[in-house]
Amino acid sequence: MAGNRSSVTAIAALKRRLKRRGWCKTKREYRLMTAWFDRPKIITEGDSWFAYPPKNIIGLEASNVIDHIRGWTRDKASILRLESNGDEASNIVAGEQKHNLAKVLSEFKPAILLFSAGGNDIAGAWDLERLLNQYEPGYTAEQCLRRPRLNRKLKRIELAYRELLELCVDYSPKTVVITHGYDYPFPTGKGAKFLKGLFKTKGWIKRFMDAKSIPPSKQREVITILLQGVQERLAEIASSPANSKRFKVVATQGTLPNKNDWLNELHPTKKGFKKIAKKIYAEMRKVTPALPGI
Repeated sequence: MAGNRSSVTAIAALKRRLKRRGWCKTKREYRLMTAWFDRPKIITEGDSWFAYPPKNIIGLEASNVIDHIRGWTRDKASILRLESNGDEASNIVAGEQKHNLAKVLSEFKPAILLFSAGGNDIAGAWDLERLLNQYEPGYTAEQCLRRPRLNRKLKRIELAYRELLELCVDYSPKTVVITHGYDYPFPTGKGAKFLKGLFKTKGWIKRFMDAKSIPPSKQREVITILLQGVQERLAEIASSPANSKRFKVVATQGTLPNKNDWLNELHPTKKGFKKIAKKIYAEMRKVTPALPGI
């Protein structure tokens, strides 16, 4: 009898926690959450703009886009978080990740799938360095780029998003995909730093441009061209009549024009992420008006 009471107490505690928290990271808990609570279902998938770690190990501070959004939804939505630092668009819709996403869409039929990807497909080792030309005096920012390679890379990102939409059509046709563009970072060479500096990463942009002798005065223009290319491909997908209602690209480029908006070369500060999150959340409320205001 005591064991039964203990089990009931544990289930009640879990139910209170999930109701109050409004999000989880496992399908098991999400299955319970969506069975217990009748509220909008949201799946989040993507990269470090959704998953960037907090400064301290406790993790109470909002440190990425989704942290801000989950604070605004409070207990009025059920969020399953699948995002992971370093994820690329092409990887999310391939192999085991693709199969897992298909299963999640099929089982839970979310109202919204928030998606953040494409930045890691371009920036950093093994990608950015291969998209850059060796600088020659007089080169424009465009001439600093290996355009045929860049076009192929952009096409792969585009195809990843098209595959994502097809997954939704096949397994959760009423789901609306909401994504965003990446704002234009400043190539400073500054990488990430976690746990008070115990864990550090190298920068993602400047070191590769320096290796190609691209002048600092042209480096932000070069990365801007790259990220505008991603945005243009997303806008092209969204412009299709077949996709206009199920694929929303939030216009976030130009939101973070100042260096103090950026924590490092690739990630905004807490306040910077909040500015981006507000624009994404406004689009979410258009899709699902039941979500609370900020």
